[in-house]
Amino acid sequence: MVNSMLCSWLLNIIDPKLRMTMAYSKNAYAMWNDLKKRYWVANTPKIHQLKVTIANCKQGSLEVGEFYSRLTNLWNELNNHAKIPKCSCKGYKCGASEQIVAMYEEDKTHQFLMGLNDDLYSQVRGANSSSRPASPS
Repeated sequence: MVNSMLCSWLLNIIDPKLRMTMAYSKNAYAMWNDLKKRYWVANTPKIHQLKVTIANCKQGSLEVGEFYSRLTNLWNELNNHAKIPKCSCKGYKCGASEQIVAMYEEDKTHQFLMGLNDDLYSQVRGANSSSRPASPS
């Protein structure tokens, strides 16, 4: 019953020109996937704008915590538009997802360090340490 209701709803909201191509789908899930394939497009201009904003983000007169919060908000918005790929192997044994996430987190650390004020934090950036900086206080 729920499937029929969803199919009916989907057929009623899509463009009438597309209805015939959707009418013979097995179920609402198949209809939804078909629509997703047709219309899902990454918002490339928005992703680009966010990446430029992140790259140009500087501490300036902000406190370190405020600067970090600003970057975190930008990273979260970027994550809403550019999803990190997930591992599709059975059992998630390959570890690819964890490696990708770790790579993104390391990039965030570099972005944060690049945005810090040169006169105050050049030593932190130049420190040859294997440990990552903790969240600023």
